[in-house]
Amino acid sequence: REHSFPKSWFADATPMYSDLFHIVPTDGYVNGKRSNYPYGEVTSPTWTSQNGSKLGLCSYSGYTGTVFEPIDEYKGDFARNYFYMATRYENLIANWETNSTESDAVLDGTSYPCFETWFINMLIEWDTNDPVSQKEIDRNDSIYTIQGNRNPYIDHPEYVGYVWSGE
Repeated sequence: REHSFPKSWFADATPMYSDLFHIVPTDGYVNGKRSNYPYGEVTSPTWTSQNGSKLGLCSYSGYTGTVFEPIDEYKGDFARNYFYMATRYENLIANWETNSTESDAVLDGTSYPCFETWFINMLIEWDTNDPVSQKEIDRNDSIYTIQGNRNPYIDHPEYVGYVWSGE
């Protein structure tokens, strides 16, 4: 399993540690390669997984450090996971920026918007290009039965525009 929002970014604290909305199944080796790197886009990968995920320097404007790029099929899912984490933990997230170099690359030290501008822009693009799927809806329903809450960005995809880009 992978904490798509790396657990080191929130110092392994609960309830974030076990929040099912950002814990996803993964290949252990690939998860190890991803490490705590932020998500991003890579033009010249230093490593590519068998399914096409990439590790390398970020080619998305605004950041040049090492990032992990998932395959297109999951980019929107991860974007909505991150929007959920920022919304659900708005009262805590401002304190996570300095927990690691990688979290500092993505988080801006505020409660809102909490993410660096480059990262918000990329997540919005990912959300737009990979809309909510039936698989995500089914997962949202399943998590609700276990955890008792929902990801509003899955139930209401229009919230991404309202909250994150002022549309």
